[in-house]
Amino acid sequence: MKQFSGFKIFAADKIHPVGLITLRKKGFTVLKKYSLSNPDLINFINKKTAFDKKYSCLIIRSVRKFSVNEIERLSEISIKTICTASSGFDNIPINTCKKHSIKVINVPDGNYLAAAEHTIALLLNILKNVNKADIDMKSGMFESLKYHNYELAGKTIGIIGVGRVGSHVAKLCKAFGAKVIGNDVKKTLAHKYKWIEFKDLEALLKTSDIISIHTPLDDSTRNLLDSQRLSLLKKNTIVLNCARGGIIDETALIRMLDNRKIYFAGIDVFENEPDIKRSFVKLGNVILTPHLAGKTIESNERISEQLAVNILKYYSKKYQ
Repeated sequence: MKQFSGFKIFAADKIHPVGLITLRKKGFTVLKKYSLSNPDLINFINKKTAFDKKYSCLIIRSVRKFSVNEIERLSEISIKTICTASSGFDNIPINTCKKHSIKVINVPDGNYLAAAEHTIALLLNILKNVNKADIDMKSGMFESLKYHNYELAGKTIGIIGVGRVGSHVAKLCKAFGAKVIGNDVKKTLAHKYKWIEFKDLEALLKTSDIISIHTPLDDSTRNLLDSQRLSLLKKNTIVLNCARGGIIDETALIRMLDNRKIYFAGIDVFENEPDIKRSFVKLGNVILTPHLAGKTIESNERISEQLAVNILKYYSKKYQ
């Protein structure tokens, strides 16, 4: 008999198949049914449970968000483990999961390289006007003196959240010749990254040419950059967010960009995805991408592999 024969996993969101193959080889029954709404997902699992096919483990992606009531309903049906194919788990009410003894599994190391590289891609695009020049060239224009381009070398980048992604962004920027300063609630990081100058948040905001956000989203970081803190930025500042929507007050950021109080922004994450504020679209000094920073061919496969490993570790410890 295979090791985990009898355990059933429901994959509600599409992930790379490599992880699902690994789980099947270990004996798990894995059912895939993508793109169901949360109510339809709950009803579907409930019907399966009624026929004695209890799915105890649910795999999702970060784009799927559960409410407290939905977690409670999943717990009542059969779900004991929720696995999110992402580095964070702000899409899930963790306290409610703990209350109902639902284990939440994530993949903290899966996409930090991709997210860091995307941050640099946004930054270089802004500094070098790549998008604008491409559009102009394709419209028949050939004018190299039109653009105000800048170098990353010599600029000061302030990293808010010096974890896996933030520290890698710092390394990449240092390689370009930028000065790196950082801010993080974990004071031990100053010893780990001695080549980064750590400052308090207000000092970082006042002195940086570039602000790059890499914190998780929780109660302590929601609207971390509100209108008051954004007002501390220099007029030529570039703001980057490839972490989570909700860390920046979007209304305040849009107002600052529209009034040219800051130079430019590169935003990959939004507070109410996939519905973004239409005011963003009207701005000429912002680059927008649809929460794809952590999604590469390599990271998708890596996340799937690591998610399977984390599931196996948990089930081995709990049920063997």
